[in-house]
Amino acid sequence: MRFRLMFGALAAFSLLVGQFGFSSEASARDEGMSDTPIAVNAVSKEEIQRMVDQRFEDLMRQPTRDTPPTDFSNVPIRGLGQTTQSQKRIQQGSGDWVTGGSVLEGGRTVYAKPFVRAPKTIVGGYMDFTISDCNNAGSRDCSEGLEFDQERFVPFFYSQVTDRLSVAAEVEIEHGGPQGNQGDGDLKIEFATMDYRFDDALSLRGGIILMPVGRFNLVHDSPLNDLPLRPMVSRLIIPSTFAESGIGFFGTFYPTALSKVDYEVYIVNGFDGGSSTAGGATFGEGGYRGRRGSFKTDNNENKAVVGRVSVSPFLGVEIAGSFHHGTWDDESDHYLNIFAIDGLIQRGPFELLGEAAWTRIGGGSKNPMTTNGTPPKRMAGYFVQGNYHFMPEALRRMAPTHFGDSSTFTAVVRWGEADTNTQRSGNVNDLQRLTFGLNFRPVEDSVIKFAWTFNDHKDDPQSRNGWQLSMATYF
Repeated sequence: MRFRLMFGALAAFSLLVGQFGFSSEASARDEGMSDTPIAVNAVSKEEIQRMVDQRFEDLMRQPTRDTPPTDFSNVPIRGLGQTTQSQKRIQQGSGDWVTGGSVLEGGRTVYAKPFVRAPKTIVGGYMDFTISDCNNAGSRDCSEGLEFDQERFVPFFYSQVTDRLSVAAEVEIEHGGPQGNQGDGDLKIEFATMDYRFDDALSLRGGIILMPVGRFNLVHDSPLNDLPLRPMVSRLIIPSTFAESGIGFFGTFYPTALSKVDYEVYIVNGFDGGSSTAGGATFGEGGYRGRRGSFKTDNNENKAVVGRVSVSPFLGVEIAGSFHHGTWDDESDHYLNIFAIDGLIQRGPFELLGEAAWTRIGGGSKNPMTTNGTPPKRMAGYFVQGNYHFMPEALRRMAPTHFGDSSTFTAVVRWGEADTNTQRSGNVNDLQRLTFGLNFRPVEDSVIKFAWTFNDHKDDPQSRNGWQLSMATYF
């Protein structure tokens, strides 16, 4: 009986040694025990349990390979886009990283957002909430009376599958999402792309692509922008948010140490305007926002081509030109062309930015009628915006927890026009808007905005002015 007990204790102790990696001498020294061998039958079960507990604590203190990284120094740095005075790093060819400026990064712009990093997939997003009140009905983006609007909740996902293959996507939930009793919410994919990088000058992209037409469509996120409402040219002439299914290339060149050139070019499905011969055209002076193409199919055999080239001669300056060219009708008889230019200048606390776009529609008329398949022939619009960033030192001293080193105020003024039929005066979307705004950013990625808009509808002298208050943040 004694022999069996000793044998059982020895077997149990051997299992402990094998499981937790004890050695006869090293473990004894680690535990502060003597090097003198101890008889198995002299080790109590309490002593065995103490050694097991100690070993378990030691293992828990050791770092594991599965621990998510906490060093975010190598994550992408978000391009400043259309917002405040934070800086970014730009690598000049094979040289050093240079800090400053806020130019876009071509096709890589979709990866330039803040995020939380996991071992493989990156998750982030943004949301915005808006309160508005205009004095009369009919003003675009500002209805008569006081309104609360949960405009957007947008999760986004990035994954670096390999060193060369990456995936990016956004899911946009507008106005709380689809609701059976309202019908004004929406749930959709904003963009979803797969990229394969050959080098900085050439990457392949396929999927639902954010169209590089103008600047605003590429940096339309609410936390990036300093006013609650989007420019009218980016709503009516460039139908932001504007994305299409397609495939193409993007890249960046560095002609000199402080200059760069970005390009994007894609083949995409294009617009779906209905039939031009059977009286089925489905857009008129209201614009063609509702005629953006399907992510699945094309209404004709011809594909559209879209592209943008931007030049940054030095940090803080960018000028760009872009286009979208393709047939809009089912019969593929008529083309719809969009041309746009945009620019940005930053000097200290001042920013000046703007965008202009023109549309030429084949088969159009200066007296369009959607009932017989005739759209307007020409549309145009633009905006110019000035920003000034400041932070009174008195506020920093009075409330340093609210007004930190990264906090800033921005005073904004924007003038914009849009006309969905430039050949005829008095159409419903012949608009002018002057906006004054002030916003506060407690940190770069969060903003509280206030603005007052003066809206002039040339077909109606009735004033349609009002204010907007917006809260937006990345998360």
